[in-house]
Amino acid sequence: MKNKTKIVTIISCIMLVINTGKAQQEIQNSFYMFNGSVLNPAYAGSRDALSAVANYRNQWSGWKGAPVSTMFTIHTPLVNESIGVGLNAVNDQIGPTNKSAIFGDFAYRLKLNSKNDRLCFGIRAGADLIRNNFTNVKINDATDPLVTNNTNFSTNAFNVGAGVYYYGKKHFVGVTVPKMLANKLTTDPNFANSTQAVHAYLITGFVVKLNSLWDLKPGAAIKFTPNAPLSVDGNLSVLYNKMIWFGLLYRYGSAVGANVVYNITPQFHIGYAYDFALTNMKQYNPSSHEIMLGFDFLKKSKALKSPRYF
Repeated sequence: MKNKTKIVTIISCIMLVINTGKAQQEIQNSFYMFNGSVLNPAYAGSRDALSAVANYRNQWSGWKGAPVSTMFTIHTPLVNESIGVGLNAVNDQIGPTNKSAIFGDFAYRLKLNSKNDRLCFGIRAGADLIRNNFTNVKINDATDPLVTNNTNFSTNAFNVGAGVYYYGKKHFVGVTVPKMLANKLTTDPNFANSTQAVHAYLITGFVVKLNSLWDLKPGAAIKFTPNAPLSVDGNLSVLYNKMIWFGLLYRYGSAVGANVVYNITPQFHIGYAYDFALTNMKQYNPSSHEIMLGFDFLKKSKALKSPRYF
């Protein structure tokens, strides 16, 4: 009975998102503090290396049809580090809907002072490839338009985004709109109001050195989406001996979580995050799991003398 309830709930959520276009549609990510390129094109090149990060997220683990997301980003500085370029690829599966996206990033990076603080302006362009297949969805109402019309539609939606990113060795703040166009997702009259929602993010953080072994990193993210509640994340991480991060996350009214990131070498790190829902869904124990792998390919003439905080 519980499994049936879960399936019905998931399908209802999917239908609500597709029909109204007013919900938050972008992927959830708990490692945005370690991979700014996921959301902000202005982040491209900011790690002063060819940097690649892969993420896998299993949201609401154990629910049939729950979101499963795979993300890959790669970016690098060019032209005396005044230019940054990058590539983002995402695949998101939720119930009968699969969305793949590929976007290219370009950043112009201004060096502000001798401490190498930088102000970066970024743009991105690419497309979402959205595929919906409702044929195998179990529906109690045989007169539902999804059944009578055999609705299976696909959409390729071009989009652009922009962002600003200011950072130093121990602080950063970024503002970004990853996708600026509210594209219509289908011409099917049953989903006439289905559009891509525009999301805007403000993300910031800083580092305080506590002593020779410990560093403290508070951070926050605010996400604004029209016709949806404001989303606010707060997170607090500590770095031990330049090797291992321990972090806690609180997503207002939505979830709590914890994560750990281990710097296996100065160039290679691996992370795991766990989220637990605080909404009414918690009665079904909807935990989420996320894994991250990151690697910085440095030139032979460079060496990491201290850990990268962002």
